[in-house]
Amino acid sequence: MSSHPTSRAATAARSHIIELLQDDHWRVKRAYREFQRLDADRNGDLCESIIRRTLHDLRVHAQLEEELIYPVMRPIVTDPERVDEAEVEHETMRLLISQLETGHAVDEKFSARFVVLCEYVLHHIKEEEGELFPQLKRARLDWESLCAEFTERREALQTADAYDSLTGSHDEPPVDENGLLMTGQYPARYPPHEAGSITSRKI
Repeated sequence: MSSHPTSRAATAARSHIIELLQDDHWRVKRAYREFQRLDADRNGDLCESIIRRTLHDLRVHAQLEEELIYPVMRPIVTDPERVDEAEVEHETMRLLISQLETGHAVDEKFSARFVVLCEYVLHHIKEEEGELFPQLKRARLDWESLCAEFTERREALQTADAYDSLTGSHDEPPVDENGLLMTGQYPARYPPHEAGSITSRKI
């Protein structure tokens, strides 16, 4: 594996990670636009489908950032408190997600909670893409190792979507305290001090 930070492989790995994170952001924005065009009373099922999909996407995205991105970002940004603030914003986001996951489209304030969540996330996205991501792009990291770890973990988290179809079960999938799928192959959550152990090495 090449260790030079400007190698073609490292550049490609860095671009892949950033593009995946930004694509997650774009999907939330698109889902919110779709939701706003609908009438919650007449299109309740479709609204709820959009919300469920977005909640899962947000959980996966936040977990990846907390386990793999924020640990390597904190030492290299000019103001580490910005990373602390981003993590606190994730905590608030999860509170709204939990409230929505236990509700339904017919419930009072269900749509209102989703609107508040999306507006909150849009603010979070603006800060990440405007302040944190530019500094991350300039960081001298082991981008290839980070990309491999990021991709593997992302695939593990996203399998929650396919749980019913793979197992034929209609039961709730086994999840950890953050609502993410637990499997025998992948740990439910990397230990906090190991999350960035490989990828935090600077070149």
